[in-house]
Amino acid sequence: MRKKVRRRHEACVRAQTVCTDHGELFDSTPGGHTARMALDAHVADVDRLLALQERSIQNRRAATEQCRRSRRALRAAAKAIVRVGRVVNQDAAILDTMQVRGNANDDELLAYSRALLEHVSAYTDALVAQGLPPDLLTRLGDEISAFAAARGAQATSREQFTAATESILEALDGTGKVLDVLEAILENTPEAPPEVLTKLRIARRVGPRASAPPKAPPAAPADKAA
Repeated sequence: MRKKVRRRHEACVRAQTVCTDHGELFDSTPGGHTARMALDAHVADVDRLLALQERSIQNRRAATEQCRRSRRALRAAAKAIVRVGRVVNQDAAILDTMQVRGNANDDELLAYSRALLEHVSAYTDALVAQGLPPDLLTRLGDEISAFAAARGAQATSREQFTAATESILEALDGTGKVLDVLEAILENTPEAPPEVLTKLRIARRVGPRASAPPKAPPAAPADKAA
């Protein structure tokens, strides 16, 4: 899909160049000038949307990397809290019931981490006294927020990319209609050199030119009769 879109856009850019090079032919009438300006606007809009897609891809990659780091940090923090909690004498019955959540998806991991932080916050001093790093619960809270934000960024990036794709397709369809108008102007302008119309039509071709079929190898000479 992306390769096809880019090829269509490249064809539109080539056609725009032809129309710009011969702008005096179109600008000689108000309608021709309007059509040429509409072509420029469509091409610029697709350029903007393609750049938006690239930014959304970069943002999604960054968010995916943050999610990977957050998963590792949340699981490591949970493991430390559970292990230290097992040797805390205060309210041992409560802390002894804590377990590390295994094989959790992102939603489950986020909910578990939030619940764990809420559960042990009242026992911070006791946990620290038994070896828990003093800033671990604070870092756990920060990592929960970072994880949630990264997952939101992933969703936003996907939505932006999809919306941009739909807008690009609409803009390319609009560009095709404008190019049809510009071709019609050339066809009905007696003073327009015929080669300009040919150049525009060639520029509009999408994708590589079809290669000629390979020539059949020459037939082997027949054996002479004995």
